[in-house]
Amino acid sequence: MDRRDFVKLCSLAGLGVVSLGAPGTIGSARAAAPKFWVFVNANGGWDPTMLCDPKGNEKNAQGFNVNNYAPDAILTAGAISFPDIGNNKAFFERFKDICTVLNGIDCETNGHDSGIRNAMSGRLNINTPALPALLAAALNPALPMSFITNGGYDETDGNIASTRLGGADGALKLLIHPNLIYVDDNNFDASPRYLDESSLDLVKKAREDRLMALQTAQQLPRQRHAMSMLYTARIGMSDMKKIQEELDVIRTQVGDFSKYGSGQNLARQAHVALAAYKAGLTQSVNLSVGGFDTHSQHDTNQQNALDALRSGVMALFDIAEAAGCADEMFVVVGSDFGRTPKYNEGNGKDHWSVGSMLLLSPHIKGNRVIGATDEAFAYEKLDLDSLEVGGSGVLKNGHVHKWLRGFAGIADHPLVRRYPISVKGEIDLA
Repeated sequence: MDRRDFVKLCSLAGLGVVSLGAPGTIGSARAAAPKFWVFVNANGGWDPTMLCDPKGNEKNAQGFNVNNYAPDAILTAGAISFPDIGNNKAFFERFKDICTVLNGIDCETNGHDSGIRNAMSGRLNINTPALPALLAAALNPALPMSFITNGGYDETDGNIASTRLGGADGALKLLIHPNLIYVDDNNFDASPRYLDESSLDLVKKAREDRLMALQTAQQLPRQRHAMSMLYTARIGMSDMKKIQEELDVIRTQVGDFSKYGSGQNLARQAHVALAAYKAGLTQSVNLSVGGFDTHSQHDTNQQNALDALRSGVMALFDIAEAAGCADEMFVVVGSDFGRTPKYNEGNGKDHWSVGSMLLLSPHIKGNRVIGATDEAFAYEKLDLDSLEVGGSGVLKNGHVHKWLRGFAGIADHPLVRRYPISVKGEIDLA
């Protein structure tokens, strides 16, 4: 029995069934809203002055230099400034037209746990769901893998199940194909099975017949609904086989991920997430990369982490383009906080509660920088209405997330309203 036949039977019997929507059935009033949300966690606290808020090595009025690269190493791609180090140039030249840089964010903390929570939820409060979890719960909670996470801040507060898949390895194949005893990666078709196909078909039919009999005999609506959800979940596990098909198609077009160097771990995460989205099983995803807590040998270690991040994001878009859904994504890239403007005795930089965020999407204006910091990497105040530097406002993660909730069409959802964002003023980034 396939899903369509099961739903028809349930309808005739007066039984409810949870619907598993296709990608994009997000229930939003905004037709222009993205269909797939990707959050990239740069764990440990990145240094925006080596990415999108460059300062250079000239001594400032306070008597110190923020960076070790020269001012003439600061380049621009459209309206976006960046130091010509690592793969910054390739990154911003590629994405400038869909990139909004948010500089001078008051992170309100220099603690790792509270910092990444604030960056990915807009709130400092513990147990606040990460925005991708809220998006999945509010827009498409019935999808079998609505929220996929690879680490970073992925709190759900019990509102949605989080799915950890990792890369497209043997463990994922066993999840997709539960009849396999183990995966022979060299010859998948020869991988041993618990049951042959004819026996497996008999087991499936017996399970379906038993469930229908139990549901027909059940008088309590709550119990009927629970059975319906269980069966739908099992169908969803069967639908996960579509992920394998999408994985294979994408990999054929993109090729070997080793070409992304240190970004290949993010590439593998993105590969699975986008395959799940294309299979109609996923609404939002957390991608995660570490190495940013650079208390010593800052320039080398921070640049290595940033190269992995930028290469991974470029891989994400390569994979999305191969899957034909790059224009359906909204990508948020953020970190715990920034790094201090001064180097410490170990040539490192410590925690600093001023940071940046990148928004990458064709759904909003690109080629712009909002907010700023001064020569000592302290945030500048701005007018929250015009988004021009000056005025009395202070840009915070809460402002960004409050706008993101509204843009996604979930701000008034009862679930989302349980987690209010208390910041003064609002911004419009559309």
